[in-house]
Amino acid sequence: MDDEFIDKLRLEKFETEQVKAEESLELLEKIVSDGQWETGSQLLNLLRNVGTAVMAKMPWETTPCNMVHRVIKIVIDEYNACRGACDGGGGHGVSQMVFGGHIVSQLMFGDPTSGDLPECMEVFPELKNRVLEAIAEHKAEIEQSQSLIAEQGVSKIHSDEVIMTCGMCPMVLAFLTKAAKRRKFHVIVAECAPKYHGHKMAKALCSAGIQTTLIQDCAVFSMMSRVNKVIIGTKTVLSNGGIKTFVGAAPLASAARFYSVPLYVCTPTYKFSPIAYEEVNHYGSGTLILPKDFNLPSSINVVSAQFDYVPPENVTSFITNNRGIAPSYVYRQLSELYQPSSYDL
Repeated sequence: MDDEFIDKLRLEKFETEQVKAEESLELLEKIVSDGQWETGSQLLNLLRNVGTAVMAKMPWETTPCNMVHRVIKIVIDEYNACRGACDGGGGHGVSQMVFGGHIVSQLMFGDPTSGDLPECMEVFPELKNRVLEAIAEHKAEIEQSQSLIAEQGVSKIHSDEVIMTCGMCPMVLAFLTKAAKRRKFHVIVAECAPKYHGHKMAKALCSAGIQTTLIQDCAVFSMMSRVNKVIIGTKTVLSNGGIKTFVGAAPLASAARFYSVPLYVCTPTYKFSPIAYEEVNHYGSGTLILPKDFNLPSSINVVSAQFDYVPPENVTSFITNNRGIAPSYVYRQLSELYQPSSYDL
């Protein structure tokens, strides 16, 4: 089952992070519905094995792992709901605390900081259907995330502003295109060498009737003094509030901070990941930065960075499908999305 999951993750149809999230949920949904399990703990162990295999074979892919974390949280929440309904709010495994004069019952299933998943040993026939329904709801939330973020463009962008961005991000493109229906503004796009995805972004913005200027990456600092705000996308939001994003975003963010220009990151919540900064760096072949048929001595090894890291102090706010989130509050969002004991798969 683990190998089948990873093989499907490697399909070429995974063009965007949203597609990765949706396809990952569909595969996890199949694991829940067709897997051989009876208790919640057996299902959690099955999901944990899948997450471990993905992290081992595809460490650069964070979105599928995020979906595994999310489904683990769903299973634990639904198990708690089943047990709470069965016990009537009391019984074994339930502690009572007093808040403001009211008695509140809380299900206790292990220490979330211990690194062990909770023990969910009781059998509830309705657990499978409840988990599948919750996964379907989360899938619908992911499908709507881009439109929900794009609708916020009108409130974030004002008329006659100068916006700077870099690379090609469908989320940012939708955000700017939606805002352009009611606002007139100018967008400066950094080309993001060596892949030059900024060229695609500039062409798409021009097609939407937005005044656009394409610049070289080396011109970012000199142009930043004219900019009102920077809006970029990201591949992953890290647990410390930093981001793993397109190559070229780090110098752009540093220039924005130097000129005190606010930097907003358009990102849905499924890109929030519990991984830390130390696990970000991944390198690829140097063929992108070398001319074709270039004869390189065998003693020289050329690598190129796959991502840029932008620290949390260079980010003003995250524009998500739920609400605006400051980098210092990313940990709160992670606690709502994932089970803390599942962070270390």
